[in-house]
Amino acid sequence: MAAQREPVGAPPTGGPSWRDGRLAHARPWGRHATELAAGTGLLGVGWLLLSDNTKVPRWEVEVFHQINDLPDALRWPLWPVMQLGNFWMWIGGAGIAYALTRRWRPTAAAASAVLLGWAAAKVVKHLVDRGRPGDLLEGVDIREAGLHGHGFVSGHTVVAFALATVLTPLVPGRWRYVPYTLASLVGFARIYYGAHLPLDVIGGAGLGILCGLVSALVFGTIHPVATRPAP
Repeated sequence: MAAQREPVGAPPTGGPSWRDGRLAHARPWGRHATELAAGTGLLGVGWLLLSDNTKVPRWEVEVFHQINDLPDALRWPLWPVMQLGNFWMWIGGAGIAYALTRRWRPTAAAASAVLLGWAAAKVVKHLVDRGRPGDLLEGVDIREAGLHGHGFVSGHTVVAFALATVLTPLVPGRWRYVPYTLASLVGFARIYYGAHLPLDVIGGAGLGILCGLVSALVFGTIHPVATRPAP
């Protein structure tokens, strides 16, 4: 008698469901290693290049002004994108994760990634103690009122990249590049608005990726078994 075939999409015996594997894009631990390397590298490079908190390297000044000096017409198109790095995205990100999966673990991972990123950014800001562009440069076009505190790292960028790290494996394949693209635009907007320098954004991206990775691992949203059973 032929062996009974397992229905397509059924969970492998003793392991997580194929849906969990599909959401992991079939290479969970390889992706985690990439996230760890990217996050550590970006944060480390950004931090190491800050040789003097009171001075800004010439290349960073030039990159900053190339973005900050762009026309004011970009102000309103970039403003809603910039809100994706807002503290309250712990609610919005959790809602997106739940809508995509209907599962509590990814939902909790998205919310915790934002909260962890926000808190971690505060710690790094205090440790590095770097000023904002208006404190360090002349001719800065500041397009946002109420800027205060330290510059490195960009908190908005940390939050955006932390959330992108959790959401990327949850979205359908053709949309998988959207979360990181939007997170990059958040960092771009923070420079354009005169809130941060390029190294603030680079370091923020790295810290955000690490925070997202930690949340994904803590809540077990990605499992090591990620293969679809043969029909």
